[in-house]
Amino acid sequence: MNAMEFYVKDRKAIAITSISRINNTIYLGLTGSSHALASFNTETEEISMCNEVFPWVRDRNYCTKIHNSMGVLSESSLLIGEGNHFTWDGLPVTSQYLKSELPEVMLERKRKQGFEDITFGDFCLQSLSEWNRFKDDPGGKIVKYDIKSSSIEIIAHLPKYCYSQSMIVDQKRKRAFGSTIPDNHFFYVDIENKTLYDYGRISEYAHHNLVITPDGICYGGWMDYYTHSLKLLKFDPEKKNLEYTDTIILKDVGGKIAGNQGIDQWVVTRDGEVYLGMVSNSLIFKFNYQNEKLELLGQATKSGRIATMDEDEEGNIWIGAGYPMMHLIKFNRKAQGRDRFVDYGVVNEEYRRCYFHASCYYKGKLYLGETDGFSPSLHVIDTKKL
Repeated sequence: MNAMEFYVKDRKAIAITSISRINNTIYLGLTGSSHALASFNTETEEISMCNEVFPWVRDRNYCTKIHNSMGVLSESSLLIGEGNHFTWDGLPVTSQYLKSELPEVMLERKRKQGFEDITFGDFCLQSLSEWNRFKDDPGGKIVKYDIKSSSIEIIAHLPKYCYSQSMIVDQKRKRAFGSTIPDNHFFYVDIENKTLYDYGRISEYAHHNLVITPDGICYGGWMDYYTHSLKLLKFDPEKKNLEYTDTIILKDVGGKIAGNQGIDQWVVTRDGEVYLGMVSNSLIFKFNYQNEKLELLGQATKSGRIATMDEDEEGNIWIGAGYPMMHLIKFNRKAQGRDRFVDYGVVNEEYRRCYFHASCYYKGKLYLGETDGFSPSLHVIDTKKL
C-alpha cells in the first residue's frame, strides 16, 4: 500500500495515542515526555513538537501519555487528559515488561533517527523498587491547551492516583467524559465550571472508548464479571446518572488482544448514525441510540481489534483493524452483504508490528497514528488512489 510516513523526532516520544484536528493542523497526542503533543501541518507536511502540556513531569524518568484523551474545545483550544505509562495493572511500565513485550529490534528505528544510544531504560523504570506512588504519581489533570499562545490551563484534577485512559469531548455543550487507569473509574467534566465528578469504578474492563450521541448522551461498555458478557453503559449528563443497562452487546466479551478488551472504537457519522467496533474478532455493530438496540453488521477482518474508524465525504467508514499488522478496510454503509467491506490489506508490511491507535480523515486522506513501534509515525494515505 502506498502510504507516506512522517516521524515524530523526539527522544522520549514512543507512540501516537491520540489525534485531533483543528482546521488544517492535526494534533498528535503522544506517549512521551512533558512535551506529549506534536502538530502536523497538512499543507507543508511537517511535524513540530508543541510546548509542554504536562510541565510537572518534566524531570520524571519514565513516560507520560495522552491516551485516547484529547478533543477539540474550540478553534483555538484542545482539552487534554493526562495519562500515564502504566500497565493494565495500574503500575508503571518497567524495563523487564518492555523486554518481554517488545523485540529489541524495535529500537533500531529510533537509533536511525540519530538517537544511537537509546535503550528501553529511556522510557521506563528499571524496576518498581524505584517507584513511590504517593510522590511520583499522585493523580492526573485535565488541561486546556491554547494553540495560539501554546499555554495550558488546568481545568480539573482526576481522582487521587488516577489518570485518564480515555476521554471524549462534547464541544457543543462544553462537557467531557472519560475513564481512568488504574481502577477504571468513570468521570464527567463540566468544563465551564471546571468541575470533575468521579463515579467510581465501572467494571473490570470493556470500556476502551466512549461515544457521545447527537442528543448529548454518553455511552460505553461494562463487563458483567459473573457472565463475562459485555453490556451497555449509559451516562445522562442532565440527570448526572450513570446507568448499568442490561443491554447485551456481546454474550462473551472475548479474550484480550494487546491488553485490550471490549469496545475498541466508535464513530458518529454526519447524518447521526453510530457505529462501534470490537476488540473481539473485529466485529462491527450499528447502534440505534434512539431505542438502544444494536445490530451486528459483520467482521472487518479475521484477526482482532477495530482501533480506528473515520467517515469520508461519501459516507464510507474507513476502518483500521487487525493485530499486530493492521489492515485498512472500507465499509460501505449503502452496500449489502459481502460488498459492504473492501479489505485493502496491510498498511505497512515493513515493520514486525504496525498498529494504529488514533486517526482522522481530512480532504480525501487518512491520517493514522502508529503506536507500539518506539518511533511514532503518522501514516498518510490518499484514499482516492487506493
